[in-house]
Amino acid sequence: MPLNAELYPWISAAAIAWGLLDCFFGYKIFKLTIGLLGACAGAVGGQFAGTALGFGLPGVIGGIVVGALLGAGLAYLLYLAAVFLAGFALGATLGIMLLASYHHMVALLTGCILGVIGGVAAVKLQETVLILATAVLGAFRALVAVLFFTSRLDWVFYFRQPQQIPALISGHAWLLPAVLLLAGLGAVAQFGLGRGGGGGKAKRPKQSAKNGKD
Repeated sequence: MPLNAELYPWISAAAIAWGLLDCFFGYKIFKLTIGLLGACAGAVGGQFAGTALGFGLPGVIGGIVVGALLGAGLAYLLYLAAVFLAGFALGATLGIMLLASYHHMVALLTGCILGVIGGVAAVKLQETVLILATAVLGAFRALVAVLFFTSRLDWVFYFRQPQQIPALISGHAWLLPAVLLLAGLGAVAQFGLGRGGGGGKAKRPKQSAKNGKD
């Protein structure tokens, strides 16, 4: 079902903002992002349930609230699964982007293989892989959403039909280098934030007491 044309600019702007936030601060806000995605999914499910059961407006609102809370809680409990999916998405996205101009089916199959490898690596090396995953996926999401404003692209179609993403990438030669450049900047920023997490000056070691007078 296509989105309302009036909503597209707002959704595109939100996707760009979310993509940039993910690109530069993804690891720091990863758990919050998972919780919000779970809350959104739960709210949609609660709305459908309330409407289907004919509870009226109060029941629908209650279904949305309860569904959002349940969805956020369940998403938080499934954190490791979300970590694996983030790593899978990183590997799949890189495989598809790098081979999109070669052959679309080869790009998809390679993306699936690299996705499994990335998912396993994400569980083993969570911080490093999650920083790379959020940087690449955030950059890709933001730049694809930019295409709505530059060429009126129906970018949501490609997220609903991911098998068409290789065609999208091969049709826009600038997209791959732009994503890699922005992702590189985001990853550097995230690794820098990780190192500077302690903040402040290093404490000096205590001097040993001297014998006698100074």
